[in-house]
Amino acid sequence: MKLTGAERQWIEQLIRLSLLAASRRLRADVCGVGFWQSERKFSHFIFNTRLQCLTETALTVPALLLKQLSYSPLYLKSPHTSFLPVMPPLASALAVGKFDGPEPLILCWVGRLRTSDWSDEERKNFEVFAQGMGRLFIPFLPAFMNGRVLRSWLEAATRSDISAVLEESLAFLLELLLFAAGSGDGAIVLTDLKGTPMFGVAQGEDGKRWLEMHCLPVTVRHAFATKVFSDAQWMGIIAVKTSEQIRPTLAPLLDTTAHIIRSLISWSQQSVRIEKVAWIDPLTGLPNRKAFGRKLESELHRAARFGYPVSLLLADLDEFRIFNEVLGFDVGDEILRQVGSILRQSVRGYDLVARYGGDEFAIALPATPLEGALKVAERLKVRLTEADILPVRDVRLTIKVSIGLTTAQKVEPKNSHRLLSLIDQALTMAKTKGGNRIEVITAPEFAPSMPLLPTMSPDLWSALVQYLSHGINNPLNGILGLTQIALMEEQLPPHVRDALEQIEQLSLRLREFSRYLMNLPPKRLMEELEAFWKRMHTPPPLPEAVKGE
Repeated sequence: MKLTGAERQWIEQLIRLSLLAASRRLRADVCGVGFWQSERKFSHFIFNTRLQCLTETALTVPALLLKQLSYSPLYLKSPHTSFLPVMPPLASALAVGKFDGPEPLILCWVGRLRTSDWSDEERKNFEVFAQGMGRLFIPFLPAFMNGRVLRSWLEAATRSDISAVLEESLAFLLELLLFAAGSGDGAIVLTDLKGTPMFGVAQGEDGKRWLEMHCLPVTVRHAFATKVFSDAQWMGIIAVKTSEQIRPTLAPLLDTTAHIIRSLISWSQQSVRIEKVAWIDPLTGLPNRKAFGRKLESELHRAARFGYPVSLLLADLDEFRIFNEVLGFDVGDEILRQVGSILRQSVRGYDLVARYGGDEFAIALPATPLEGALKVAERLKVRLTEADILPVRDVRLTIKVSIGLTTAQKVEPKNSHRLLSLIDQALTMAKTKGGNRIEVITAPEFAPSMPLLPTMSPDLWSALVQYLSHGINNPLNGILGLTQIALMEEQLPPHVRDALEQIEQLSLRLREFSRYLMNLPPKRLMEELEAFWKRMHTPPPLPEAVKGE
């Protein structure tokens, strides 16, 4: 649909300000943003730095280039920049796409007319800028999309972490506002109708004072240009530290920012309502199977970026069919509600618990290796078994559960189906072995690789160990001497004497070990270090009770 009137004016002002900031910070001659409409076509805005003008055009992206777009900047050189509607053609450009599945909902690019390399810092800054643009413009995508592709926008919106998108969008919006004002201090604060701060973002020492407005000195207030606006349930305050001379020219931009914040909050509230309908299991209040799959892909993306492991659990209530047949389906529903609540309360706040289907519950544990996941699985099993679930009077129910588990270290979003298949296989194995147990199945391709021992010559390692051993021996000798003097006291309480004797034995063993290392030849020392390194980085064997075949 097309934008008209005041709404079109303030959204175009936001686009213009965003592209102006990008061109200044990245020393670009031209930059643009496109909003996906269909196949390879985008509704497109270009900002020309030299002419200081914003132009709306249509853009068709080559199919091959569309496949190469990703979250990371794609470097383009002439003639591969010729698809961009710029004359003369750009010598080089960077392009980033914000994707929903195969469709890039938003395309951002910056370009230069003269040949020059883009530094690593410029590429990183552009990636951060494109991420900010992608988050900020999610609420406004329907204004540029046709009805045929609105489903992609709707799914992208509901699978997002709404509170995180709102916070990051406000932070990016504040950054643009401070850029326009040439200021380093500012804040966007949302309060209740009584003026109590509920949520906000800020930059600069004075700007951060606005997050606690009851502590804000009058002199600080007067140094800021402000815009106060409200809704039925909340109030908003925009504050930018600037001089009196600039404030009149800043007023229209503050009005635009207030409109944008209203739209962001309205979108957030609508997304939460849609999420409850589309992605939440109505019985337990947990995410449903489809939501779990979507959010798992997002978690795997973060795991691949930061290099941490992800563990998955699939829990199934043993013989749950009997509860339904004997006690009735209403009682069965109440059991599922209580089980879901127990699982949610038994894991960390950022772990993901979902009702996977029927009496199955799936759990994703970010940054959790196999040993940690086994402890979680055992804890869940014990808590469900010991839970006091009494949906009907005079009936004591004992819940038994089978759990399938897998862990992945080298993981990417495309591996989600493989991981889900592994926990399903592990759960089936637990069931076939009689139930009420935990089974683990892992895949070699997801196993962590052993880090290499830091490369140094044997002589250098020997010198380092000599230095460390001397550093250990000196305090050890002091501790040992003080301990032995204390033990000469005949009136020591038995528990104190026992503790001192343990300290003495430990000190003697540590001193003996450090002397042993100091006397080893360099070659033998390297063998000991390599064996120790291997032991440190080899996962412990699984307990026989839970080991998968």
